[in-house]
Amino acid sequence: MVDLELLKEQNPWWVAKEKIENDVNLEKLSGVNYIWQPRILDAFNMEKDVIYTLRGIRQIGKTTTIKLLIKRLLNKKQSENICYFTCNNIDTYHELIDILTVYLDWIDNDKRKYIFIDEITFVKNWTRAIKHLTDIGKLRNCALILTGSNAHDLKYEIERMPGRRGEDAELDKILFPLSFREYVKFVNPDIPRKFYDIESSRKNYPFYKKELNKYLDNFLLTGGFIQAVNNFAVDSKISVDIYQQYLSWVLGDLAKLGKREVYSRQIFEQIIKSITTNIGFDTIAKKTSIDSHITVGDYLDVMESNFIVKILYQIDPNRGIFAPRKTKKVYFQDIFLFWVFLGYVFGLSVYFSGSKNRLNDISLKSKLIENLVMTHLMKLENSINWSNIVFLFRTTNQMEVDFVLKRRDDELLPIEVKYQNKAGLKDFLNLNKINKHRGIIISKGDFLIQKDKWIIPVDAFLLINQFGLI
Repeated sequence: MVDLELLKEQNPWWVAKEKIENDVNLEKLSGVNYIWQPRILDAFNMEKDVIYTLRGIRQIGKTTTIKLLIKRLLNKKQSENICYFTCNNIDTYHELIDILTVYLDWIDNDKRKYIFIDEITFVKNWTRAIKHLTDIGKLRNCALILTGSNAHDLKYEIERMPGRRGEDAELDKILFPLSFREYVKFVNPDIPRKFYDIESSRKNYPFYKKELNKYLDNFLLTGGFIQAVNNFAVDSKISVDIYQQYLSWVLGDLAKLGKREVYSRQIFEQIIKSITTNIGFDTIAKKTSIDSHITVGDYLDVMESNFIVKILYQIDPNRGIFAPRKTKKVYFQDIFLFWVFLGYVFGLSVYFSGSKNRLNDISLKSKLIENLVMTHLMKLENSINWSNIVFLFRTTNQMEVDFVLKRRDDELLPIEVKYQNKAGLKDFLNLNKINKHRGIIISKGDFLIQKDKWIIPVDAFLLINQFGLI
């Protein structure tokens, strides 16, 4: 049986609420330039009997997010009713049952309990513990948040608990890296307020264009990983240790899932070489030592589930469905990961200076801009209006539209990235094949609004908080 004293060590606020300030994750925030309060903090309804999951790539800040949420709860809830436990040092679901039973038996009040279980995927068959406690009524009047570094396992294991998780519009939460808007809010808090919608953006863009261009270049180097952003803020560069840490974590997770490093490296190489262009799984197999396109697909599925890459499928505009057998595009889910794996694949000894120099290559930069737009659109995937987004559309004459967003009412919105010196209405030619009335061209600097057709600079597009058209 688990000793209650071990639980008390992980929940020092049971002794005194102010001890949350000494938490190791929150203490780290005092030594950085920018403290990230992710918007997902407001996405949990802890006053219902629900079991949430919180997923995201390694070291994105899931544990810190939980501790920030606990800190909020301590301001208005009884401290003993808030329980945190990390599964780093347990192996079996029996142990997890014991731990939660000890806590729930110890609590002698009928008030709501708030339970946070971190790194639950370290526990083999962990769903059996949660299902058992739910079925015998132990988790009545409780709200749970479960996190796991193995996002792939967390996603698929939780599907084994139908009908036991309570009701909420979105029980599975994803913590994404910082958006460009969040980044600019750190470095120049006044700017985001001036880019709320399309009209305010068009009005203010000429006055902030130079600054935004600089911020965009910086963000193309740091991506949305807060460690990289804060490291860059100190002396305008990123330590090689940051790149290597993320590389080690990703490769370690893939290895735990039974993926061979040599195959992973070869696939990352093909993703980098084909970034923004169409490629088939069979083509990747032929260009590597992997013997089957099925194996390639399996590796990419795991990489996508662990928030490393994003696979875009072609869409049939007449039926509004995607075509899984046709060639795809594969992007990185954050720009920083592009640099991490570029250095890994090609053996760069100096990551940051090599990355910065490569930004002078306008061809590569335009590809990174397209990848950045994709990551921005990807975060809309669970929004109110959009059910499926960022499909690739390819016409019969090999011309294509970069992204297609599908509304819940089945309307399609085409988006094309034209990061070049001049963009105009003629660039809507392909977009009109998807939607004659609505579309967006992402430009380098041109800004033109004609009813529901927009030409908008990429930095302004990434800043807009209220799209209207989208």
